[in-house]
Amino acid sequence: MSAPWTLCIDFGTAFSKAAVAPSTAWNAFTPATVRPLMLGGPGQGNSFLLDSAVFVDDDRVLFGSAAVARAEALSVQKRLALRSFKTLLSVSDLERALNTSLPRSLDPHRAFTQRDLIVLYLAYLSAAIGRACAADQVLSRGVTFDSRYAAPAWRSGDAAGSHELIVRLFAEGDAIRAALGSEILAPQGLPLQTALKAVAAARSADTAAAQLGLIYEATAAAAYTSIGLNSDASHIIVVDMGAGTTDIAAMARAGAHVYELAEARVTLKQAGDFVDRVIVNIALEASPELKTPQRQAELWRMMFRSMRDIKETLFLDGRVGFRFEGRLITVSLKDLERDDDFKEFIANLERAYEHGLAAVRDHAKREKARDLMAVAVGGGAFAPFIQKLIRRKPPNAGRIKVQPRPATPDWAHAPEFGGNLAPVFPQLAIAIGGALAPESMLALRAGASRPANVQTGNPPARD
Repeated sequence: MSAPWTLCIDFGTAFSKAAVAPSTAWNAFTPATVRPLMLGGPGQGNSFLLDSAVFVDDDRVLFGSAAVARAEALSVQKRLALRSFKTLLSVSDLERALNTSLPRSLDPHRAFTQRDLIVLYLAYLSAAIGRACAADQVLSRGVTFDSRYAAPAWRSGDAAGSHELIVRLFAEGDAIRAALGSEILAPQGLPLQTALKAVAAARSADTAAAQLGLIYEATAAAAYTSIGLNSDASHIIVVDMGAGTTDIAAMARAGAHVYELAEARVTLKQAGDFVDRVIVNIALEASPELKTPQRQAELWRMMFRSMRDIKETLFLDGRVGFRFEGRLITVSLKDLERDDDFKEFIANLERAYEHGLAAVRDHAKREKARDLMAVAVGGGAFAPFIQKLIRRKPPNAGRIKVQPRPATPDWAHAPEFGGNLAPVFPQLAIAIGGALAPESMLALRAGASRPANVQTGNPPARD
């Protein structure tokens, strides 16, 4: 029997997000029941986002924004925070990667493995979810959850991937959170010895596997956009460009049922972080006077601290300028478009999108449908090259029309959210869509080691 509520964790490259929705939301949707969780806690710039970062200091282990700030403060000493966990979890030999020792730039004590720090972060994330639920006026009443996490479809034809091992990592994180309680949420982090003992105890304990389902990120993005699909087009294609991956997925409607077209699903291992690096490299090429690696690294760090604002201005105005060491450095959109690495990225992105678009077109033709919606979500949703992409019409489309749709749905503006959800919705779309999606859309159900029956062009049985 399903729990009354569904929790979905979006274990993002740069930030983690989570949302909760009633398990009945797919068939009986009411905007007011969606609960995006304020993982960052009070006093954060964006309380819905939790920095995916761990920093091993001299005598403590720091998490989240504190880890990012400390790493920036010690960047001159070439100290780094462990980030991009999701990218690590995509490797083919995950067990071996997790057990790899860390370089001194990440762990000066050489006391932790990558697995240890990821499990500690998952404990921190688990505690942040608990804190957010306790602060929510509805969820604080002791509701029960079915839980799932969102991940890219990293390996074609391998829906399960490393699911069992990832679930084990979540379970060990939960065990640490249960042992340490709110101590792990302290801004000053954990004492080094406390952290070492906690990971050792969790790993050696007979910890039951966490009951977590798996939903592909592109499926989750398509799911949230499909709420209300019966009043618009019968088919929709979604582009989700986050920090680490770009995911494409599509949905179709048959009567009252909405289901995924798995043949349209694509994941690219290039996204916002890649574009960031291209922009910085353009700035470096425009600054030949920065001859030493140290000065180049200083520009790199300065730009990455302000990258969100830099990209926003670049994409909105077509040009961005900023000062470094008293000199004005300018990067234009044309500079970006002329870059060979960026052109290759765009070519790969267009091929992937055309593959998904063709699958939707073929399905729409078989169903004698004429209207197709396209939407972009994620941190890169408003990039001009993504907006241009979703305005494409598929070749040999006949009478099929493509309607670009805003990244933020109308229901995110509902008065129940008090204006707080719509501005950040594109970043929360995966977590919200994953919480809303019915179990039939999961790649793996909780407790399962085999793929769920994802539909490939035929409507599912009623949930």
